[in-house]
Amino acid sequence: MQGQVNTGFEPVLALALLDNNDATVQVDFVIDTGFTGEATLPQGIIDRLRLRRSDRMELILADGTIRIVEIYIARLQWHGIPKAVNIVNIESAPLVGMALLAGSNLSIDAVPGGRVTVTELFGA
Repeated sequence: MQGQVNTGFEPVLALALLDNNDATVQVDFVIDTGFTGEATLPQGIIDRLRLRRSDRMELILADGTIRIVEIYIARLQWHGIPKAVNIVNIESAPLVGMALLAGSNLSIDAVPGGRVTVTELFGA
């Protein structure tokens, strides 16, 4: 999978999410190595995909703030196959976290327009 570094030096990866009718929706996710979960989405995209809420959890944000957030289940294409992931509902840019990247190699050319590559580590 390949993406690109944006002008704010954020690594961005476009991922295909599947809605409840198996229609594909492309979403640009910022890769956040400080986020230990799988992924986040704002409510508008969650509503568009008609995702099913599965749980609630306590989340500690980067600034130390504690919030109760809703968790949804989504399906996305990951290393060429559909994968069910836990989506944290947060009103920010969509994020990919370290739990989703587990078993992958992440390479970033850290310049605007630089290449972002995520490859699967077989046997990891």
